[in-house]
Amino acid sequence: MKMTPKEPKALLSSRYSWTVGIIILFSIFLVSAAIGAEKKKTTAGTEKMTPVTEKKSQPDKKPQYGGIYRTHLNVDPRSLDPHMETWANTTIVTLNTNNNLIRFNPKMDGVELELAESIKQIDPLTYEFKIHKGVRFHNIPPVNGRELTSEDVKYSIERVSGMVGKKTDFKHSYYFDGKIKSIETPDKYTIIFKTVEPYAPFLKYLSSPWCAIVAKEVVDQYKDLKTVAIGSGPFILKEFVKGSHISLVKNPNYWKKGLPYLDGITIKFMSDPASVLSAFLADRLDGISAQHYHVSTIEKETPKTNIDRLPGTHMTILRCPPWIEGKKPLKPPFDNKKVRQAIGMAIDKKKLLKLAEGGFGTVAVGPVPPPIIYTLPVSDQVTYNPEKARKLLAEAGYPNGFSTELLTWNLPYMAAPAQVIKEMLKEVGIEVKLTLLETAQYFNRAYRFEYEMALHVMTAGNDPEEWLVPYFGPLDESTYYKWSNPEIWKLIKEQSSIMDPKKRETAIKEIQRKIMDDAPNLFLYTRTRFLARHPRVHFLKQYLLDYQPLYGESVWMEKH
Repeated sequence: MKMTPKEPKALLSSRYSWTVGIIILFSIFLVSAAIGAEKKKTTAGTEKMTPVTEKKSQPDKKPQYGGIYRTHLNVDPRSLDPHMETWANTTIVTLNTNNNLIRFNPKMDGVELELAESIKQIDPLTYEFKIHKGVRFHNIPPVNGRELTSEDVKYSIERVSGMVGKKTDFKHSYYFDGKIKSIETPDKYTIIFKTVEPYAPFLKYLSSPWCAIVAKEVVDQYKDLKTVAIGSGPFILKEFVKGSHISLVKNPNYWKKGLPYLDGITIKFMSDPASVLSAFLADRLDGISAQHYHVSTIEKETPKTNIDRLPGTHMTILRCPPWIEGKKPLKPPFDNKKVRQAIGMAIDKKKLLKLAEGGFGTVAVGPVPPPIIYTLPVSDQVTYNPEKARKLLAEAGYPNGFSTELLTWNLPYMAAPAQVIKEMLKEVGIEVKLTLLETAQYFNRAYRFEYEMALHVMTAGNDPEEWLVPYFGPLDESTYYKWSNPEIWKLIKEQSSIMDPKKRETAIKEIQRKIMDDAPNLFLYTRTRFLARHPRVHFLKQYLLDYQPLYGESVWMEKH
């Protein structure tokens, strides 16, 4: 198995940087032109959108075996460790190499059994799982095809919780840390979880792609899983070449008989959307994540292509500085709530979505985005009102505005909205210096909480709580952002033990309203996802969750 060094370099190649730079400049040019056109308009209206067709796989066709499915990622995964990572580029691999105890169903309105063949809730605090017999890890060292048992499940969930290793390395430790009283394994195929108190998100968190089952001896041998993905899943990691590609090959001993259909999956790293489109049209890729402005070209050049239009669950947000009481206090002007509220009123979310994404997406209201349950109604939306924004700035002591830096990463889907936001804030007197970093550099800085403002993406949550705890929860539980408001912390903790769905919905909506009043972040939009695939490619299932973009068990290809 070909592996790269344990610690990848943060800086990418000069060729990559040059290519991305050209993309960014072109994106900013397009956005600037669009902003100019908007200013010249005298009447309101929406542009005519190219209709998107959705051609479904023919249900009467029998799945065939064979073929290498060729797809792409914009950049390399930072790591292949599902317990430490937060980025979907990781799970595109690990969802194919590893299994979960349970997983979300395609519509995200329930869970599916995976390694578990049954679930039994014995009492309000106790859950018993029976796992399938005969599940085997990949037949490669150090596991060498041994059977997966209840001890592996226990080890994996303890690792996610931060009970194994350094807790701060595990970005999803808030799932279970302090929530699980015990994990018992009375036999090889039984796991019994006891929670400290009734815990509403429990099954949803177990369904998370970040709770993949791994083997202890793999972690012991490699120390981390940055370039290693050894599990019990339908595919085996053959090759991970930084800056080039990832190759997965069929697991011949997969425990689900008859699966997978594919012989393998090749994931190429391609940062330039135009190159992705060209490769697809030239039949060098079988399926791609298409940009909205490429849809009409794809339909014209390859009219038989299937284009699936799916609602996004990642949410683009505008952040003010994190507030870490005792370590990183809020500094002027962001220590004044009126300033933070003024920033929200200066952004026209609908126009931003139109200029940055062609209008393809859904404007967000609060921290929990559609299509997740417990989303706030439109009546709670922050009203676009630049006049009031200027008034709030004056009341806060900034009648002439102020200057600040806006940080984000240098891919087009972030550079374009950042440019629009810069222009919108300028209208109310806020001068923005736009800083675009390479992806690894941005996240290194973001996780050190070193920025004034940042354009970011909130990652897809499995339970509504997951849009709250890691961003606005207590400092020892929040991981992606920090906000030191004890009142919000208290309410977040209380809602997790409310088992009645209606009462919990009321509680979660109230938390969102309090966060919006504090205005640490402005919740902008989710982007529509366009998945284009040649007609020979079929999906038996398609998952709504962004973190399950490609489940290798569900894909098959006709021979051509």
